[in-house]
Amino acid sequence: MRTIAFLLVLAACGEPRREAQPARTEPGGGSGPRDAAARPPTTFVDGADDVAIAHDAGVTVDDPGGGAGSAADALGALPAWQAVVDRDRYLARRNQRAVLAGRIGGEAIAPGARGVVRWLVDETEGNGALAVRVAISGKAPADGERVAVEGAWTLDDQRRWYWQVTSMSTLDGPAPPAPPDPPSTPGHLVGTGSPPSGWRPISKARDGGIVTFGVVRTPRGEGDGWLVADDSFSPPFAYLYLPGERPSYGGHDLRHPDERWVLKRGVTYWVRIDRIRRRTPEDLARIKATTAPTKF
Repeated sequence: MRTIAFLLVLAACGEPRREAQPARTEPGGGSGPRDAAARPPTTFVDGADDVAIAHDAGVTVDDPGGGAGSAADALGALPAWQAVVDRDRYLARRNQRAVLAGRIGGEAIAPGARGVVRWLVDETEGNGALAVRVAISGKAPADGERVAVEGAWTLDDQRRWYWQVTSMSTLDGPAPPAPPDPPSTPGHLVGTGSPPSGWRPISKARDGGIVTFGVVRTPRGEGDGWLVADDSFSPPFAYLYLPGERPSYGGHDLRHPDERWVLKRGVTYWVRIDRIRRRTPEDLARIKATTAPTKF
């Protein structure tokens, strides 16, 4: 008996000690926003349909550091257009939600949407051209107001996507820096007009400048870039990436036709560009546009 008792004590002493592990939180994991604890409390507004529509009464998120995006980051917010690129991750029918940050940019159309429909303009790219339709219950913010809106994607009566807002907060502080050009109209519209002075054909482009170009070949897929040259019939010079053009998460692209750029061969356009990049000196240039294309 003494031998058995000794063996039991020895086994208990040899058991490895397990420390309590803190709970892990995956960024972006689950069906809710990434930082639910950071969200301010909401008050419910009358007139909600079969979903609870909330509005943060008088809630303002300060940006004491003055850094662009820090207030939105505190809420775990995505730039507005990123929710279009990765739409498959934020669908209301799957009870998925996220928080988007942007600027209210005027009236939009979404027949059958619950609430007042406005554009939410992405402030991180596109100079005003990239925007999503958001439906807000109750009084909508004024044009130009910067907000963070929680919600998810759903379809209007024309089977077109809009963001059904469930809660909203005001964002204070400076907006991210934008190009020096006048803001574009929301909604992937190709304008018409002459470029500012100092423009160059794309074969003579300089970093940060205005270039004119013609389309040689359209992209094979989202994010592949437009093959462009000084005009549509010249030797190709570069792959041009227009605002918002990048592949969707997992290849699940749910963009509507009016959420894509439509350019034609034989037409001259102009844009402001970022840096000119080449993988090798002999390779075609790869250039990102910072403004919407405008027909020259």
